[in-house]
Amino acid sequence: MNAASQNPLSDSTAQAGRNRRTGKAVLAGAVAVGLLAAGGGTFSKWSDSEAIASDATVATGELSLALAEGVTWTDGNDKAIDINTYQVVPGDTVKLKVSPTIQAEGETLQGTLALDLPANLESVLGTYVDYDLEVDGLSDGNEDGLYEVTRANDGQMVNVTAAFTWNADSVKNQEGQNIPAQSLKGFNLVLDQSI
Repeated sequence: MNAASQNPLSDSTAQAGRNRRTGKAVLAGAVAVGLLAAGGGTFSKWSDSEAIASDATVATGELSLALAEGVTWTDGNDKAIDINTYQVVPGDTVKLKVSPTIQAEGETLQGTLALDLPANLESVLGTYVDYDLEVDGLSDGNEDGLYEVTRANDGQMVNVTAAFTWNADSVKNQEGQNIPAQSLKGFNLVLDQSI
């Protein structure tokens, strides 16, 4: 046993010790309540939830082109020609014709249909060749070669005609003769959504 003399604590010292312990307990309790509330634990007020769209679904629309047949070429009089063997001269017109079916599904869908030209021909257009695009069945709202497409055109087949006319007065003397065959790869119908 310890023979050292025992001095009882004064009332003020004992009270201070109890206050510290009580303060620590209150602080620990507050931290525990805060963790339960923030962590989504079991401490909460009453609540309820009800499913409001359990049978509903949502799907996307579609914007695409489908070709049942390929491109045909005609001369200025709409007579069929073989573009691979046809030799153009100044003043000639050749026409590209194709009839795609438009798929345009979507409540607020708006788009445009246009013809994209091969890069190797862009340099001669406007200088030597006049180019005109017509799409029967669509509106050319801006008169800039962009034809408007909406959901009202869904399932519609349209007739596309691109006419190319070599300006007779764009060359003189021997200009433009014996030009090697030029690839026509790169003609594309482009259907774009308008934002």
